[in-house]
Amino acid sequence: MFATAKCGHCGKMGTKIQTIEPSGARYKQNAVCCFHCNAILGVTDYFNVGTLLKSAEKERKAMQDKIDHLQMQVQQIASALRR
Repeated sequence: MFATAKCGHCGKMGTKIQTIEPSGARYKQNAVCCFHCNAILGVTDYFNVGTLLKSAEKERKAMQDKIDHLQMQVQQIASALRR
């Protein structure tokens, strides 16, 4: 069962998500705000961190595969030069 958040500022119920750019911050954030008075009730990441990590893992794996392939080619060239 879900609980309904009550705003600590105005006492009314209801929330919305709003993107904010805090001054001095390098990244945007999503703020959970009161629907009535816009008081910030909580803050969450702007991006889905899990999705970003999965994407970075795939990119790292692709780069590692390319490096491994290049190392194999260099070894083949070195072997051919030694003959």
